[in-house]
Amino acid sequence: MEDAESAFIDGTEGLLLADMNAIATLARVESVPIGKISDAVRRYKVGVTEDPWLRIDREKIRNAELTIRKRVKGQTHAVTHMLDLVKRAMTGVGVQRKGNRPRGVAFLAGPTGVGKTELAKTLTSLLFGDESAYIRFDMSEFSSEHSDQRLIGAPPGYVGYDVGGELTNAIRERPFSVVLFDEIEKAHPRILDKFLQILDDGVLTSGRGDRVYFSEALIVFTSNLGIFREDELGQRVPNVVPDDSFDDIGTKVLSEIQRHFKLVLNRPEILNRIGENIIVFDFIRENVAQDIFDQMIGAVLDDIASQGISVELDPPLVVALKHRCLSDLSNGGRGIRNQIEAHLINPLARGMFDQDAKPGDSFLVTNIADGELQLHKHQQS
Repeated sequence: MEDAESAFIDGTEGLLLADMNAIATLARVESVPIGKISDAVRRYKVGVTEDPWLRIDREKIRNAELTIRKRVKGQTHAVTHMLDLVKRAMTGVGVQRKGNRPRGVAFLAGPTGVGKTELAKTLTSLLFGDESAYIRFDMSEFSSEHSDQRLIGAPPGYVGYDVGGELTNAIRERPFSVVLFDEIEKAHPRILDKFLQILDDGVLTSGRGDRVYFSEALIVFTSNLGIFREDELGQRVPNVVPDDSFDDIGTKVLSEIQRHFKLVLNRPEILNRIGENIIVFDFIRENVAQDIFDQMIGAVLDDIASQGISVELDPPLVVALKHRCLSDLSNGGRGIRNQIEAHLINPLARGMFDQDAKPGDSFLVTNIADGELQLHKHQQS
C-alpha cells in the first residue's frame, strides 16, 4: 500500500487536483489494481497503460555501442555518455523523475557534421525499432518572437487556434519518442522559456488549453555553441580548431556554452536542468574521415549494384577524390558527403543517363584532364 501511495504521489507531482481525481476515477472504472496505480497515471497522461520503455530489448542496448559506432564515427565519448543516459532512463538509477519530467535530457555540442543529429536518430531506431519515433525541430525556424506559437499553437481568437502546435501535437501522437531540438542557440529567447517548462515540469499547455506530457520522452538539444567566439573587436573567430586535443576542445566548448547561457541569454537555469549531460563532440580526425569516405563510396556503389549495374572506380580517381574530400574537414562528415555528391554522384548520374545504363551493364569510371568523370562501358561478351 505504501509503495502504491508513493508511486501515485511521485507520478502526480505538479498535477492539478482535478487531474488526480480523474486518475482515481480512471483507475476505478478500468479496474486498475492498487499495485499498478502508476499504469493509471500513465494512461491518463499519454493514453496507454503499457510502458514501452520496459519492452526495449536490453541485449540490443548492451551491444549498441558497436552498432552506433558504424553510423557515428570517431565519437566514442559521446556514444558512451548517451548510452549511459539511456540505461539510466531504463533502470531509473539516479534519475529524479518525480512528476512529469522527461526520461532523460542531453545537450550535444560540437562542430558541424560530426554526428550529433545522427546519434539521436540512431538511438531512436535502437530504442523504438525505427526512426518514426524521432521528432526533430530545426530551431533556426523558430527565431522570431512569436514562433513559440508554432510549437504550442495559437491562443484562442487567433488564426490557427484549432490546429494546435507542432510540438504539442507530435508529443500527443507519439509520447514515447526522442525529441530533437536542432541548433538550440538559434531559437528566440521566448522559446527557451518553453524548454524550461519541459525540463522542469515535463508538461506544456497548448494554445487550446490541453496539457501535454513529456514524461515518456527523451529530450535532445544540439548546438554549435563554443566552436566560435567573439574577439575583443566583436569579430567571430574560431574558439577551437581541429589541431586542438579533445580535452582542450571539451574545456573550451563547455566554457563558452556556460558563458552564453549565463551572460548572453541570462538563462543559467536551463543548464542547471541539463546538469552533467552536456556532451561535447570531437572534430572528425583524418583517420576517421578516411573510414567515412570509404563507407560513403561503398554505399554509392552498392546502391548502383542493387539496380543490376556494375560500376568500378579507377584507383587513381579514388585517390584524387579522397584527397579532395579530406583536404578540408571543417564541415565534418557532411562536407565529405557534399564533395562526393558534387564530384562523383552527380557526374556519374549524368554519364549513366547519357549512356542509357540498364541492368546488366558494366562501367569503368576514370578521371580525364578537366576533372570530369569518364565512363567506359564494357562490351557484353
